[in-house]
Amino acid sequence: MADNIYQLAGKVNVPAEKKDEMNTYVLEIMDKCGIRKTEKMTVAGTEVIVVSPVQPNADGIVMFDYSIFEKKKREICTYDLNTCELYAEDSGYCEFGVVMNMIMVLQEVYTNGGCYFIEYGKLCTAKPYLHLLQGVLGKRITLPGRIRMWDTYLFFRNSKEYSNITFDELRDDYSVSYGELDVDQLIAVFEVENQKLSFSDNETISCREEIDSASLSGRTEYAYRIFCSMNEDKKITMKSFLAELLNLNFSERKELLAHQDEKGIIAELSLYLLPAYLILAYAKAVGKDFWEIWDSFGSKGYSDIIQEDYPGDTDLDFRKIPFYKVVRRKNEDEFLEFWDGRNLILSQDMKECIQRWKEQFSDISVPSDMLTEYFLAKNITRLNDIYFRYVDKSFVTEFIEHGNDLNHKKALILLERLLDKGQEYFPELTGKQADEWIIQGKRSKFDCVAISALLSLLTNNRQRNKIFGF
Repeated sequence: MADNIYQLAGKVNVPAEKKDEMNTYVLEIMDKCGIRKTEKMTVAGTEVIVVSPVQPNADGIVMFDYSIFEKKKREICTYDLNTCELYAEDSGYCEFGVVMNMIMVLQEVYTNGGCYFIEYGKLCTAKPYLHLLQGVLGKRITLPGRIRMWDTYLFFRNSKEYSNITFDELRDDYSVSYGELDVDQLIAVFEVENQKLSFSDNETISCREEIDSASLSGRTEYAYRIFCSMNEDKKITMKSFLAELLNLNFSERKELLAHQDEKGIIAELSLYLLPAYLILAYAKAVGKDFWEIWDSFGSKGYSDIIQEDYPGDTDLDFRKIPFYKVVRRKNEDEFLEFWDGRNLILSQDMKECIQRWKEQFSDISVPSDMLTEYFLAKNITRLNDIYFRYVDKSFVTEFIEHGNDLNHKKALILLERLLDKGQEYFPELTGKQADEWIIQGKRSKFDCVAISALLSLLTNNRQRNKIFGF
């Protein structure tokens, strides 16, 4: 069944010049957040499941179905490098789903309007995901589409599924994390939703020459007075002119300033006022509903205007939330494969555990008849059977290639000792029976983490060499 709590409304449409950048970020997110692709391998005649970091195929399609932190295999999901589209019906709402949501928010970021991250059919606050993206990527990520609230409001109103969005929802969703707010668009949503115009007696314009220095309220009120002063024939002509004006860019509208009549005045006002203000002023002047006039034009309207300066937010919200906190971990004990020498947030238990492994490793005696590949297959099968994380393919291939190396054999014995913990209490059972019937349900939470952590460490050649010497 398809998950439908978190979705994208609209269509992903990343500009061509931004696709490479976004694709690089998506692949980095998947790698650092543990998204992998499963595949089957034959080891010592046994078929096992392993995972690999995601890579695009020859057609630019990235396929994946597993999170090493959720430890659950899912249906095949895809990401298309050509279109930047994500297909993940089986994302769920745990570790895997968090990463899919991050990618959907990034799709909204790069589409920059016309594509929105929603939850239960409503606009979903993206602030926590921006902080998470910043934590993973280490870069400032803004959401420019949401600072333009009129564009967002219009998008949802014109959609069949999400047409009931309100001014209050847009206002409450806004965060400085998104970027500096477009105040003109915010006010436009408020006034259109309330079908009103806010005028101030001391902000009126007496002549066309004052437009440049006037306020938003003064310009809107001036447009309203111009429309009210027209007779019926001129109002009809003006409606046609407005329909034309909405589809012109800034320079084209500026050319119309040569008109010395009402059209020239409205054209000049259009350099400062968003279409919503002009149409609202016109609708009030002719006594009609705003949306009746707006919809009759069938246009989104221009957005390139000279904006009034408002006090900006100088304190940019560059908060970084690390991934381990979002996926309900208290530390980075399970993240040892990403240990690049910086200080990971490890628990005291894990620090002591790593020291014990180091000491135990040096004392391990390897049986002369140990068959590395058979030993490897047996332990991978046990991990799969008791629902621990699938091992990395590179880990498997390396240990097969170094099957005669003493240190690689010792590492496998160390792993088996962790898996065997507690089996000495059930001599009447086979190892598999003890695992499945008793030990799996009785392991302490940290014992489970330690097994995943050792697998994680053995995959990290650099840190493995520092600790175990190979």
